[in-house]
Amino acid sequence: MLTITDVVSQFGSYYMNNGQNLQRLFTLLRSATTTESMFTPINTDDTLWRAAKSLFSRVVQPFQKQWTPLAGVTFVPVAIQQFKFKVDANEYPDELEATWLGFLDGEDIDRKAWPFVKWYCEVYLIPQIKQDIELNEIYQGVFVAPTAGTPGAAGTSMNGLKVTINGHITAGRITPITTGAIDITNPEAVVDQMEAFADGIDKRYWNIPMMLGCSEGIERAFNRGQERKYGKNTKGGELGNKINNTNITLLGLPSHNATQKIWCTPKANAIMLRKKLANQTKIQVESVDRLLKFFTDFWMGIGFIIPEIVFTNDRDLS
Repeated sequence: MLTITDVVSQFGSYYMNNGQNLQRLFTLLRSATTTESMFTPINTDDTLWRAAKSLFSRVVQPFQKQWTPLAGVTFVPVAIQQFKFKVDANEYPDELEATWLGFLDGEDIDRKAWPFVKWYCEVYLIPQIKQDIELNEIYQGVFVAPTAGTPGAAGTSMNGLKVTINGHITAGRITPITTGAIDITNPEAVVDQMEAFADGIDKRYWNIPMMLGCSEGIERAFNRGQERKYGKNTKGGELGNKINNTNITLLGLPSHNATQKIWCTPKANAIMLRKKLANQTKIQVESVDRLLKFFTDFWMGIGFIIPEIVFTNDRDLS
């Protein structure tokens, strides 16, 4: 719905060409889709992606002449679900014609040819799709089947990171590393907590480079704490976001907002499934009488192949 009440109130319900154009329309900054960089993308038509984890038992034993077989392989199934998203919008651009915003309308009787359509899709819908996924779905999302005929609530289009990680914790497949509450007002304490967390990771993965997802507040406090604890330069180079003497680098994610949950895993273990990906930047426009209808739909889902090598802390478990 186009809300132009304030424009009409201030500028009047008529159009006068005073040189106004698209450059006079300003928008707030939108959040970057940073969280997607934590995952390995897989484009697939499978709405339920299946794999299996192989577990091996030990094989080495003391020598003896008798045959004493000792070996075993256990296969554990893995399934990651994709969820279908959609965008539905409709507008009557004629409402703009007798206002200061009339430059968005056009002469053609086909409303799809008006400048409003290009602006609405490129400046509003497509960037908003990315922001909605980042802020509402990819971390906070908990899927809720929609009520027929009613738009779904924010954060109900998919199962995001938080519910996925916590589900594996409940199932006993992820054991949290205790950090306690993370107080971002005490930057040096945050550094100590991140170092202790890194030390709590399975030693077999200490040499694997990993990005540690966290809130932007934790990232900023950590950087300040690094400078206070170690100085701006250590061993001839800046530490930056890297936890000292580890292969783990913090990455502040807009999706994490004020959460205290932190997590990391080898990137190949974190999977983002995508189907009809191009539709995230492609909008279908239809003209019904004088009504313009905009829509698109696409699929995505996230998950982990081996939950046991997802390392997280003991915060925000509900």
